[in-house]
Order: sequence, then structure tokens, then C-alpha cells
Amino acid sequence: MNSHSKYRGRPTMLDALGEFRVPLEATMLWLHAFTYPWPHAEPGKGKLVMFIPGFMAGDVTLAPMANFCRMMGHRAVTSGIWSNSDCPREALEHLTKRLTQVTDRHHGPVVVIGQSLGGVYARELGHRHPDRIERVITLGSPLGPIREAANILVQAVARSVARVRGKAEGCLSESCSCGLSMSNRHPAKVPTTVVYSRTDGVVNWQSCLDRSGSPMVENVEVMSSHVGMAVNPEVYKIVASRLVLPAN
Repeated sequence: MNSHSKYRGRPTMLDALGEFRVPLEATMLWLHAFTYPWPHAEPGKGKLVMFIPGFMAGDVTLAPMANFCRMMGHRAVTSGIWSNSDCPREALEHLTKRLTQVTDRHHGPVVVIGQSLGGVYARELGHRHPDRIERVITLGSPLGPIREAANILVQAVARSVARVRGKAEGCLSESCSCGLSMSNRHPAKVPTTVVYSRTDGVVNWQSCLDRSGSPMVENVEVMSSHVGMAVNPEVYKIVASRLVLPAN
């Protein structure tokens, strides 16, 4: 069975209404900040963490998570993306340069956290550069045909962006010659945490599951909206716990 046939349907517009609970998720995170025993890094053992935002989003959307990681004793760096809407090939060229720059400057591997499309790129970076990446964490990232998994609004936006940028038909889709077939690959040599939510209103939650069976991959379910994964307390607990794990 190929990856295209392992899930059915896409989030409906009714499902998408659940995305409006993001302020509630942010409020819950604020309340947890004072009561949850967050695992801090031991002095001198903090991880280097790079964040990659989702489709049409920029680094600012993951700024709260980056600040949280700094509070936990880690070093957080951005991807240098203002709007994640470039051609996949161009985006990966930029991210590869950024990854090289960051790891060379800090003399060590990095944990890459990507939300949605950013998680697809994070996995691809782990596949291509396992020597520079310690762990990959994806947040609501479709690991199969992306347009097929997304709700109709996201599809419409992707088509519009491609037209505005003067790209060929199929840009930002699986038919693009640059390829988003990368979404089917997992970083075989890099521990990977796949975070998904059955109440995701943007992409089909089943498409976010890694079905490779690799012992390097774990699928972890949370109760979250798609956009809200950037401020969801369950997601932050997962991120915090994985960052204090020893490197393989």
C-alpha cells in the first residue's frame, strides 16, 4: 500500500473552526508556566535548537517557543524565514545554509523543531545532514501528499501564492519538479518525534503519522489545534522533555 492510500479525507471547514481556540491554548500555557515542573537543562548541557515555521508563517510565530526553550537553559536560533512560502527547493537551499552556519558557529549539532510545512523541511534536513542534527521534532506536519491532506483553504492559498510568485503550475505541490516527495522520507539516522492532533483543523491528522516503523521515530498525540501547537502546553511538555534527553 502506498502512502497516498493510508488516510482518507481532509479537515472540513467545520473542523477548521476549531483553530479559533488558539487564545485558549495560549492561556492554558500561561497557567501551566507557574505550576508545571518543567525540566531544565543542567548547566552547560543546554541544547542548540533551530525553529522552522509553517506555511506562510515566519519566525515570529515560533518566538514564544524559542523564548521558552531559552528559559529552560537551551540556546534557540531562528531559521531566518519571514514567510515560509518559497519554492521548496529554494527554501531548502536557504535552510541548509542556515543549518551549516549555525552548527559551525556553535561547534555542534542542533535540534530542529518544525511546525507544519516547517516540519517537512526539518525531516528533510535530518535526512540530508544527519551529522549536523541531533533530533527532529515535527508539529502537525503532513508526512504524505501535502495538498491532499490540507483543507481547501490551504490549497487555495498555495495555488494563489504560486501564481503570484510566477511559479509553474504545481508549485508547492507533489507534482512540482522540485518535489515535496521529501515528505515521505524520514531521517533514518536521527531520532524524530512526530507530534500530531486528532483535532487538527488544517491537515488530516492521519497524514501526520510516521508509518515507517523506524525505531528512531516516535508518534506522540496531543490535544491541540494546528496553529495552536506553537503555544499549546502539551506540546511544550513534549519539547521540554525531549530536549533534556542525551544525544544518541
